[in-house]
Amino acid sequence: MAMTEITTGTYVAPNEGERIRIFDEELVIKVEGRETAGAYALITLSVAPGGGPPLHAHPGNETFYVLSGDIAFTQRDAGGVSTVRGGFGTVFHAPGGVPHRFENVSPSRSTMLLVVSADSVEFLRELGSAFPPGTQPDMEKMLAIHARYAVDTFHGAEGSRPEPPKDGAMSAQARALAWRFEQANATLIEMIATCSAAQWQARCTDTGWTVAVEAHHVASNEPAITGLIRDGAAGHPHPPGPAARLDEINARHAVEFARVTIAETTDLLRKNGVEAANLIRKLTDEQLTRPAVVAEGHTVASVADMIERLAIGEIERHGDAIRTAIGD
Repeated sequence: MAMTEITTGTYVAPNEGERIRIFDEELVIKVEGRETAGAYALITLSVAPGGGPPLHAHPGNETFYVLSGDIAFTQRDAGGVSTVRGGFGTVFHAPGGVPHRFENVSPSRSTMLLVVSADSVEFLRELGSAFPPGTQPDMEKMLAIHARYAVDTFHGAEGSRPEPPKDGAMSAQARALAWRFEQANATLIEMIATCSAAQWQARCTDTGWTVAVEAHHVASNEPAITGLIRDGAAGHPHPPGPAARLDEINARHAVEFARVTIAETTDLLRKNGVEAANLIRKLTDEQLTRPAVVAEGHTVASVADMIERLAIGEIERHGDAIRTAIGD
């Protein structure tokens, strides 16, 4: 329903406001950015029993005021994970960037008043359009929307909400990591596919290699990284390799593939990317926590950390250098 404007401000009756329904939750936009000069938005939220989002973080601040029912709020910060629970009058403030979530622990619906950043309204509208009542959860679609609004979602990490595995994945965390890897790989493919001859031979400032060599380096390294992940998940982490040996291998690769083509590189990224994503998706939460050594001189990390730092991180780091080199 439309809002009723009066001369001294904006009056919103109890039954007025734009309604957004996301799965079983209902939000009513009472005041948004155009009424507050972009300072904040004011929203009421009705949450079904057991309802609530996964552990997540976003740039803007968010403040909750419980109007009815019983809500458990969880946050993760430098001090660890903490959960507080409260009914009417409880206030929970989540600063921008702090992972948090809430869950209705009442046997019936709970309601809250939310003060959020003004740009959160568009995010909620898109979620409501993608996931109206009666639709099935789709993690990949959800993660894509989150990424557009710089919302980080945490699955399988300390303080996260347990979720059942779906679509052949062994855990929600594995699905999220596989999705992130696929997105990074697809972004690199899209970026290099339209390179001109001059851009393909442009120099990357991080390595001194051409774009051709750097992109092919990523593609050809994916099977090796996949092997490290597979063996670490099986409980057989590789011993750390000497940095000098890696430098030698990389130097030889730069010479051997100086004339590699765009088609050869994109084909290799697609082939190796599919194999890596399929492996990641099949890992259990227990396998993701197993220790793995990334490289000589580095501390022991988990398999999940290896996926973050090597499988995903390598693509993103080299991708940034390639983007700069081609002026994208």
